[in-house]
Amino acid sequence: MSHFPLAINTISDTWHIPMEDSLQRLASLGYRTFDVMVSPTHLDTERMTPAELSRLRRLLETHDLHIFALTAQSLDHNLASPREEIRAMSIAFKRSLIDIAYHLGITGIVTVSGRYNPLNAPPREQLEGWLRSSLEALLPYAEAHGVKLLLENIPMGVLPRAEDMLAWADDFDSPALTLCYDVANGHFIGEDLAAALHLCAPRLDHLHLSDTTRQAWRHDPLGHGTVDFAAVGQALASIDYRGMSALEILHPQADPLIQQAHRTLAKLGWTAPEQPDGGGHAA
Repeated sequence: MSHFPLAINTISDTWHIPMEDSLQRLASLGYRTFDVMVSPTHLDTERMTPAELSRLRRLLETHDLHIFALTAQSLDHNLASPREEIRAMSIAFKRSLIDIAYHLGITGIVTVSGRYNPLNAPPREQLEGWLRSSLEALLPYAEAHGVKLLLENIPMGVLPRAEDMLAWADDFDSPALTLCYDVANGHFIGEDLAAALHLCAPRLDHLHLSDTTRQAWRHDPLGHGTVDFAAVGQALASIDYRGMSALEILHPQADPLIQQAHRTLAKLGWTAPEQPDGGGHAA
C-alpha cells in the first residue's frame, strides 16, 4: 500500500491563535509538517521583522518542524481584480510570501486564481487577462527564489476546475507553477475527483483534504460530507503520487477530529499517525 505523507493545515486557528502556538500544540499531538494559514492574527508575514523571522526559523529547527506551504486568505487579495492597484497589492503580497518561504525552506505558496462575483462577472477574456498579467509578474520572482506557486481550485475562482488549472500550468510551463487540488472544492462543484486527480497528475504537488456535500460548501471533518476518500486514495496510488497532502478541517474543536481523520486516512493509503510521545514523526 502507498504511504502518502500528511501535513496539517492550520485553518481552524486562522483568526484567533498565533501560528507558533498552533504549531507547538499540534507538535504535541505528533505532527511535524504543516500548511500554514496567513492572516494578521495567525502569521502576519507583511509585518514580520528580520528578528521575528530568525526566531521562527529557530523554533522550526529546535522542534524539528517543517512548513510545507503557506496558504493565504483571499478576502482582500485578488490576482484577477479589475482594479490595477488591487492586482499590484496582491502581487506585492505574494512576493512577500515568496520571500518568507525562501528564508524558511518552504516549498510553495497556495495560490488561488483570483475571484469574481458570478452575479455580474466581467467578460471571461478580461478575467483571464488580469490573472495572466499577475502570474507573468510573479513567476519570474518565484523561479528566482526556488519557490512554487501551488495553483488551487476554488469554486469562485477564474480557474475552478482541474482541467482549467492544468491548461494554464501547461501553457506557462514553469517549474514554479504547479497544482494544489482541493478535494472538497472539487467535489462541491461536481467534479469526478478520481478523474480530476488523474488529469492533474503531471503537475500535482499538493492536496487539501476535508469533507463537504454538493449542497453546501464546507471544509468539514471526514465523514460529515459525501467526499469518497477511498476513491481519492485509489486515484493517488494509481498515479504514483509523490506529493504532499494536508488535512484542512475547519472546526472550533479541530484537534481530535484531525486525529480521527488521520486514522481514517491511514487505512486508505496515507502515512499512519505517530504516538505523540513516541520517537517518530507524523509526516
